Amino acid sequence: MEPGFKLNLHDREKNPCFESHDPSMMYDPVSGMYYSYSTDAAVTSAYRQGIPVRRSRDLVHFEFVGCALSEQAVSQGRDNGPGYEPTFGFWAPYVEYVGGEYRMYYSATRAFGSSESRIWLAVAQRPEGPFENRGVVMDTWHTPDTEPNAIDAHVADTPEGRKYFIYGSFFGGIYIKELDPVTGMPVNPSPRYQGVRIAHRPERSYIDGPEGAAVMYHPGTGYYYLFLSYGWLGDDYDIRVGRSRQITGPYLDYAGRSLDGEGWGLKLAGSYCFRADDPWAEHGQDWQFAGFRGPGHGVPFFDPVSEQYFFVHHVRDGAECLRRKDGDRDSFRMHYMTVRRMFFLDGWPVFSPQPYAGEKGGICGLRDVAEQDAAKAAGWEWLRLKERDNSPAASVCSPLPEDLPPERAMVFECFDFENSHTAWALAGITTGGEIIWGKKI
Repeated sequence: MEPGFKLNLHDREKNPCFESHDPSMMYDPVSGMYYSYSTDAAVTSAYRQGIPVRRSRDLVHFEFVGCALSEQAVSQGRDNGPGYEPTFGFWAPYVEYVGGEYRMYYSATRAFGSSESRIWLAVAQRPEGPFENRGVVMDTWHTPDTEPNAIDAHVADTPEGRKYFIYGSFFGGIYIKELDPVTGMPVNPSPRYQGVRIAHRPERSYIDGPEGAAVMYHPGTGYYYLFLSYGWLGDDYDIRVGRSRQITGPYLDYAGRSLDGEGWGLKLAGSYCFRADDPWAEHGQDWQFAGFRGPGHGVPFFDPVSEQYFFVHHVRDGAECLRRKDGDRDSFRMHYMTVRRMFFLDGWPVFSPQPYAGEKGGICGLRDVAEQDAAKAAGWEWLRLKERDNSPAASVCSPLPEDLPPERAMVFECFDFENSHTAWALAGITTGGEIIWGKKI
């Protein structure tokens, strides 16, 4: 048992999850393999435009396949018309298998930080491609920054078989509009039709966002869950969630505040650091483990094979030797695709504090583990993900906090990334609505 990537190994061929930014995930029922698509990004590899593809048989060990878009699709997608520079890279693809074809929604923006963007739908007969463009799904060129940005596409299904398209960013917020399930194009054919706004940052938000949104329906709870990210992606990025009985909202956070202008959502992940005696990494003279920075921009994923829920996102190596400055903000460039197990507790999702390493074990209650270990006086190393503080959460070794009753936590087996051995992990929600991550000492 081992996680799918190593820190400080900056070689995509040896460490295929390296350089994956804004990853998505799909299970291919034809080949029985898992495919992940990500933003055009390269740190040490040769750069190529066209949507990188990785595949796996177990959601742990991946291989880099290449780029998915055809040369014609790349040429069309990057063309911004006379007088404008071509788009250099494509962002945040989402792919699904529908009606015998593979459909990719990807973003082409004028420049980093611009709200002049387009989302294309491209289709293929194979998950590796080549994908050919079918048309523009959303277009926000020549619109003010107060309106939505055509970026960060996701598709969600209702139990009745209707399809909805989720997109947007801190320019104008997150929007949703219905798709034709036969073609994958919008029911309203105008690429200028925005849809319904479902999330927007509060008026006096202390962090940027939201962006990187995704929606998933959970049949066990009867809720739709809206996942999104806030913060600066180089350092204080995070992952949050709200829920609704209707796919078009309103989505509420744990305290009942609307994600459309009132609350940010329950924070499921943020920058963090556990103690590390033997981290899963390539050890070098200058590199020292300093936790993870900026987990964010991911997608929920149900694996029909294992019948487990996962969340797939990118995360950055927080080693001090990798710290850079971006204006007055800290930035960490080395990023990796991370797969985490996702569980549901009291009607809300929680993530494992550890990257997925193929664990198959079930869940047990915190009270049961405490009773088993009472004679050993075993303790926990734990940290709190604070709602209004996106600085890195540091762990402590002490009894679990009093605002985490046993019935509000679950315990499960994991691979301890920081110490390279198996361990018990904990995820819980306090009575005040903050996530606790822990590991058994």
